[in-house]
Formats: sequence, C-alpha cells, structure tokens
Amino acid sequence: MNTMNTKFFASALIAAAAFAAAPAFAGDNISGEVGYVPQVSSAKSSLTREAVRAEYLQAERNGTLPELGEGADTGAVASAKSTLSRDAVRAEAVYAVRHGQLVGGEV
Repeated sequence: MNTMNTKFFASALIAAAAFAAAPAFAGDNISGEVGYVPQVSSAKSSLTREAVRAEYLQAERNGTLPELGEGADTGAVASAKSTLSRDAVRAEAVYAVRHGQLVGGEV
C-alpha cells in the first residue's frame, strides 16, 4: 500500500469512529440532539371525544378556526373573491410578462 492510500484509510477510519461515538455524547441534552426524548404531558381532559368533535365542527362551520401551522397564511388569499374569469386572469399575466411587468415563467 502506498503512503497516499494509507493516509486516506487512516483518515476514513478516524472519521468513522468519530461518527459512531457521536450518539454517546448526547446524554441528557435538551437541544434536540440525538438521544433527547421530550417529556410527554399526561393531563386529562374533562371533555369527551364527541364534545371536542362537535366543538370543532361548529367552529369550522362558523369560520372561527384559528389559523395555525403550515399554510395558515393562505386563508386571506382563499377568501378573496375575484370578478375576473380564468381567461381574463391568464391574459393579464401574459400581457404583464410580455411587457416586462412580471418575471417570466410558465403562464
């Protein structure tokens, strides 16, 4: 084996050993590292499953569900009503792209 291969092999062996030992250093770290398991709350609810479901369905019908999580900001866009037809919107987009008002793309 030549010197270059020996150095590469030794470096790879050291790196592999370091990666294998990494989980052992996690311990009780609460920063989201390997080995950390968050505590789970065990609080009891006074509501039944049916009551929670009925409450949810009522809020959904009333439009009073809180906007949380991924895509929560899409509610404002979805609630905006347009008086333009699909063809009119497409024509405006094509015009804007052709006249440099929008960055080009698939229209």
